[in-house]
Amino acid sequence: MYKSLLFFFLIITNSAFANIDTVINKLQPYFPSISAENISNSELDGFYEVVLTKPWIDVMYISFDGRYVIQGAVTDLELMTNLSATRINSIRNNILNSIDENDKIVFKAENEQYIIHVFTDVDCPYCAKLHANMEEMNSLGITIKYLASPLEELHPNAQSAMEKIWCAEDKSVALHNYKLKRFLPESVECENPVAEQLAISKQLGVDGTPSLFFADGSNTPGYQDPEDLLNSIISKIAQ
Repeated sequence: MYKSLLFFFLIITNSAFANIDTVINKLQPYFPSISAENISNSELDGFYEVVLTKPWIDVMYISFDGRYVIQGAVTDLELMTNLSATRINSIRNNILNSIDENDKIVFKAENEQYIIHVFTDVDCPYCAKLHANMEEMNSLGITIKYLASPLEELHPNAQSAMEKIWCAEDKSVALHNYKLKRFLPESVECENPVAEQLAISKQLGVDGTPSLFFADGSNTPGYQDPEDLLNSIISKIAQ
């Protein structure tokens, strides 16, 4: 009995590896960096989940034989959830939370109830408008954690300005002064995370600023008034 079960297990295991090899061979012409690490079982019968990380985060599903691909929204009608979006948001959230907290510029609410990651460009007018509401956002229990996403094509001097800000002795004060007073500190050049955070923003699909990421990894681009932002957060929690 034991030998029969072991033999059956080996057949299933070898078949699974063979299927993954087939899938990799099918996908590599389109995604050269694909590997077994990107492929796992999914909630869809007969399909693997494939996580793509370049050039941005995406999820698709491919049949065990590598013939059929499902890309885009996949909805569970029983739970009324978008499986692919939920998975993408989870990956985004893991990436954001893996960034060193010391590399973020944080404006913490005293009565912190919610945390928003915001990719910002210091020369972006709507980013400055959002920042001008910091006191009100903090009073609503919203902590803002800034990450750098300078838009070179729109603001060619933003990256160098942000590097100075991230190298300042007090990054929060430097960012606040530049956004609202256009005062740039004379910082000593240092190793800084601006370029790395810009690369992460592109991986997360950011193509404009401000770009807001909620605690579940979901994203809302653009400016929001504090009350609208709070309502967006509460709506996300209720989903």
